[in-house]
Amino acid sequence: MSWGFIDAQSYFADGLSAAFHQERREALRTLMPANSVAVFFSNPVKNRSNDTEFMYRPNSDFYYLTGFREPNAALVVFKEAQLIDGQSVKEIIYVQPRDPRKEQWDGERLGVDGVKTKLGFEVAFTYADFMKKPAVNWNGMQQILSFPIGDFEGGSYNAPLKDMVATFKGMNLRTEAPSSPNLNELMNALRVVKTEEELVLLTKAIEISGKGHMEAMRSIKPGVSERAIQGVHEFVHKAMGAEAVGYNSIAGAGNNATILHYVDNYQVNLQEGLLLMDIGAEYRGYSGDITRTVPVKGVFSPEEKAIYEIVLESMEAGIAACKPGADMRDVQQVSRKVIDDGLVRLGIIKKGERHPYFPHGIGHHLGLDVHDRGGNVKFAPGMVLTVEPGIYIPEGSNTDPKWWRIGVRIEDNILITENGHINLSNFVPKTVEDIEAIMKEEGVLQKLAVQ
Repeated sequence: MSWGFIDAQSYFADGLSAAFHQERREALRTLMPANSVAVFFSNPVKNRSNDTEFMYRPNSDFYYLTGFREPNAALVVFKEAQLIDGQSVKEIIYVQPRDPRKEQWDGERLGVDGVKTKLGFEVAFTYADFMKKPAVNWNGMQQILSFPIGDFEGGSYNAPLKDMVATFKGMNLRTEAPSSPNLNELMNALRVVKTEEELVLLTKAIEISGKGHMEAMRSIKPGVSERAIQGVHEFVHKAMGAEAVGYNSIAGAGNNATILHYVDNYQVNLQEGLLLMDIGAEYRGYSGDITRTVPVKGVFSPEEKAIYEIVLESMEAGIAACKPGADMRDVQQVSRKVIDDGLVRLGIIKKGERHPYFPHGIGHHLGLDVHDRGGNVKFAPGMVLTVEPGIYIPEGSNTDPKWWRIGVRIEDNILITENGHINLSNFVPKTVEDIEAIMKEEGVLQKLAVQ
């Protein structure tokens, strides 16, 4: 067993191009205030247990600007090119050195030469030279733009990153001026609108996520377990080339479907009720995020159908509101009205009554992070967001018990266009009729005789 497999993941040869990352650094430079420098650190390695680590994933902003996927790295971007040691320098990347012994265990590292030839950097050093080479006049910078760095001090097998952060903190550099945009705002502005190159990968992540949902629908029969259904999704992800899930998979049945971030997925021998699946694949760094809720028996009960169709109507109203110039509050308003009116119609709440049955926001931006950068900005072409209304009525709620243990969420991924929107996950069944039809088919679990 290898203990350090997190050290060498380098870059996606079939992902975003080096030209993309270079162009994004140029775009950041145009947004930065005069005479400033931005500093980014990659994520620390995270310990899982004893001497094993979680599979490494770089900081999304760092990856967006570099394409580099190894730990123990830092990026420095100057607003104006600096004359350093007789060379005009716009940016510097610091990386792990090549190490044949470790690479035999963990895989090839790019090293200084690799980030130059593969990722297009002109100036690169190893992490030991961070803030030492080249001789940068840091105190000559009017502003130092950086994220809070306390989180970078954790991790394991991660002394180089700790040393870089300690060096950076120890210099007591001038921080961002209150009147200037901070680095979070700059990165929000950069990442919220996706380029065509990004949309290719994001659309693929959504396609893989949707195919996982469809195969899971075929496999759900009485007697199945939550974890087996999670496994169907994630098998499809891997079979279609996804490197990971975009977030912890949620496969909750019965009362578990009313728990918003239920990820234990421990329940076995499911016989009835609804199964809520909020599961998405990560493909070349980009995450899909689709939710479907289906009946374990393959047919909705009258109560399940009544709740489900309110949520579906709410979703369709929310998606219809997705267009340039609108924002999340507009989508939330129309979606919540449909849910409130529907719950009144069913006698679950009184008109105007505040209730706990739709406790979350209607959606979020989607991209390199499942809850991606962007904030509550006006929608513009190239933005991708989710619309995900829900109704959750846990056991013991203040309503007729026939509604208890019903949890429904439906979520699609929406691309804002010049004239409106495109629903990128619309191919995944979501009407009552379409769900019941696909659930009559045989799934991979039946073919393998697995429960």
